Amino acid sequence: MLSENKPAFTGKIAIATNDQKRVTGHIGRCCAFMVYEIDGEKIVNKELRENQFTNHRRGGGQHHQHHGEGEASLGLAEPGQGRHSHEHLINGLKDCSYLVSSGGGWRVVEDLKQHNIATLFTDVELIEDAVNKFIKGELKNETDLVCDHKGD
Repeated sequence: MLSENKPAFTGKIAIATNDQKRVTGHIGRCCAFMVYEIDGEKIVNKELRENQFTNHRRGGGQHHQHHGEGEASLGLAEPGQGRHSHEHLINGLKDCSYLVSSGGGWRVVEDLKQHNIATLFTDVELIEDAVNKFIKGELKNETDLVCDHKGD
């Protein structure tokens, strides 16, 4: 993630959580995001953002359309390009440079990347540990935690 020859990170990271203590998995279904403002090796501020950003938490409980269904079948997208919108999530976390979670789908990874928000998937359980590892440049991106249904 961060290496010793890069300048120290300054900015915000969001961490998906259900209990304000542990990193959680499915980004769209988490209860909240703990947002940490970091300046070098110091945490400057932290805030809790309730998850009102994702369709799963906003009442649109249907799951992603993995087979070109959804918008494409409604004539809202080209066939084969049915998409689950992450627009609200992107807007809700647009001031963050990273989103840390214990898992998520490839579509959200790509959508966030297009808006300069990098995803980091980790097996670190506690938020405090994940933040400290991030600051030290030791938080590894566990890419095997990405849910990849592209080949379905």
